[in-house]
Amino acid sequence: MLTYHLLRPFAYWTIRFEKKWQLDWGLPVVLTVVCIAVVVLASYAQPVVVLGDTGLLSRMLNFVQSLPGFYIAALAAIATFNRLDIDRTMPAPPPRMNVQIRGRSVAIDLTRRRFLCVLLAFLTAESLVLIMASMLGLAIAPSIKAIVSPSHQRWTLYAFFCIYLIFFWQMLCVTFLGLFYLGDRIHQPDDAP
Repeated sequence: MLTYHLLRPFAYWTIRFEKKWQLDWGLPVVLTVVCIAVVVLASYAQPVVVLGDTGLLSRMLNFVQSLPGFYIAALAAIATFNRLDIDRTMPAPPPRMNVQIRGRSVAIDLTRRRFLCVLLAFLTAESLVLIMASMLGLAIAPSIKAIVSPSHQRWTLYAFFCIYLIFFWQMLCVTFLGLFYLGDRIHQPDDAP
């Protein structure tokens, strides 16, 4: 049960709505491929530093470190926002997710408040995981370099960086979805497209 509670911020992945897969995985994979291609092509002119104090991962870490506080503040604001219309079920077809009620998994239609709370909890958790992955990657990179053969070092680096970038871009795509809902959609009537 403890694992369920600790992993519950990732319940966003279980929400179902039209084209969600494209937002969560399709677009982040495309953006990752573009980034890796840019890094590889730029490396022909001058090597792009990915690891190290001035590397790309370190710079991304500086950016990601600033996000959890904003996500938590937005989560607190939306969770306590005193407006009844955000507690109505979202317009058809509403996003759905499974929740545990008395030990049973039950599919529910989401309200705007619940949708945004789940989304912001997910973004907070994902940003914290990215921070830890960045710090761990930067810390163990010299050890990995020592045990991986020189011919495989670049592939190992790009494999780690690709996985990192997929989740980084996922975080940004979901952030933009949250900004759309907080900045625009939450204020629209339910019958608006």
